Formats: sequence, structure tokens, C-alpha cells
Amino acid sequence: MLNVLDINQDQFLEEVVEKSKTIPVLVDFWAPWCGPCKQLTPILEKLVNKKNGKVILAKVNVDENQGIAGQLNIQSIPTVYGFVDGKPIDAFQGAQPESKIEIMIDKLIDATPGNKVPKLIEEAENLFKDQKFEEAQKAYESLVGVDPGNSKIIVGLLRCLTQLKKNDVAREVMESLDDETLKNEEILKIKKLLDGLKDDGGIDLGELKSQIINDPENTDLKFKLAEKYLSSNETEMGFNELLKIFEKKPKWNDEAAKKKLLEYFDLLGFNDPNVMEARKKLSSMMFK
Repeated sequence: MLNVLDINQDQFLEEVVEKSKTIPVLVDFWAPWCGPCKQLTPILEKLVNKKNGKVILAKVNVDENQGIAGQLNIQSIPTVYGFVDGKPIDAFQGAQPESKIEIMIDKLIDATPGNKVPKLIEEAENLFKDQKFEEAQKAYESLVGVDPGNSKIIVGLLRCLTQLKKNDVAREVMESLDDETLKNEEILKIKKLLDGLKDDGGIDLGELKSQIINDPENTDLKFKLAEKYLSSNETEMGFNELLKIFEKKPKWNDEAAKKKLLEYFDLLGFNDPNVMEARKKLSSMMFK
């Protein structure tokens, strides 16, 4: 089956309305003289082809198909409609960022009748939130086989692997991803996190602790200890050290402890159990 096709108004019922009952259809209303259309259509084609048959793009030249354009009240072009289950459920006019269009396409796919993937992802997410990371990993691995290009699944799997400290496996998964998937914002955060989980100049944890015992008021050493924990994937201990610094000296080094906490909150994601706990503690300190 073709992922991208040109249709006329006589084909609209069959190729859009009927077909969308089993697979979502994106309809691109365009015209040869329309400059923005020439920019948008290649983006639509690229995103649809990326979904490997989970969505169809139907292109309609409004100059040659004014009847259907009038029925759908197309007042300016480019206009894009998203059809699911025989009905238009989303639309936009004019140029849009590629990321925003992909979000719309993913929503169409999720809304397709009989698509069980969103519910299975939700179940895997709940396992993760309940800190059942091994079970969540297995759930995400099963989903990869069902929907290999779904970034939510890849992100979920990588989050499980980092929680379980299977960093080498996470890096192998990362290396297997194509360039387009690697541009995903959440995957970029996980890559940055993994890049930080390595030896940091040979600083010894035991030596740092000894230095702190001998110089207990040295905040710089305590901050280095927190960074060492974080780079060793000891997230809870790292957060605890940063929280202690913030509680005693919130303004130290231009609020370095709070900034480091917020940085890792963003990298780890708000569903991370350590992040959820540390955020509560940080909020109570900030607003007491």
C-alpha cells in the first residue's frame, strides 16, 4: 500500500473517509501556485513515510477539486486535515513546525480504532511509576517489536535501563537508533545523562569523603561529592547531598545546588521516583 497518494474528489470517500476507518489519513489541500505548500508537503511526506505504513497522506489539488474543498470549508492553503474512523478529528492551516506536525500524526495513530499500543504503553508507564523497573523493561521490549518506531516506547525502555543501571545496554540501544529518532528531545536528554555516567577525572569517592570529614564545612567538596554520586548513577545520594547544600546555603555559588537539581530533574524526567521525591523536598525548602 502506498503511504502517499494524489487523489481527486471522486476518490475522497473511498481513499479518505472509508480508509480512515482502519488507518489514519492525513489530507493535504494544496495548489501548484502556493509557496508555503511547496515547503509543507515534503515535510508531510517525510513524516508519513517515517511511520512505516501506520498513516496515509492523501494530497488534494484544490484548483482541480473545488467541490470537496468547498464542502470542507477550505478558505486558505495549505490546509491539513487528519481523518480517523471516517471523521476529521484534527486540522491546521499554514506552515507548522515539523515537531508539532509529528505530534498530531502520533495522536491520529493513537486514536485509530483497535490500536492497543497506547493502552499497553500506559500499563508500562504505570509499572515504571510503581518502581517495577524489571517488569516495565520487559513490557517496553515487547512493545518495541509491535511498534519499533514509536519514540515513547524507546524513551520508556531507555529510562528503565538507566534505572536498573544497565548503562551499557542503554548505550547499545542508543547506537541502534536512526538519526531521525536521535533528534527526539527526550532521547537527547537520556543521551546527555548517559554521557555523564562515566569516570570523572579519576576522583575517588572514598578520598572525597575523607576530605569532607577533615573539612566538614567545605561546600565545594560536598558539591563535588554530589556530582560524583550523580556520575556514578547513585541518583538518590546525589540529590540528598545537593538538598543538604541548598538547605544550609541556598545562594552558594549562584544557587549551584538548585541549578544542578533542576538540570537532573529535566534529564531524568518527572516520572523518575528520585525526581518526584527530591522535587517535593526542594519545594518545601523553597517555600517554607
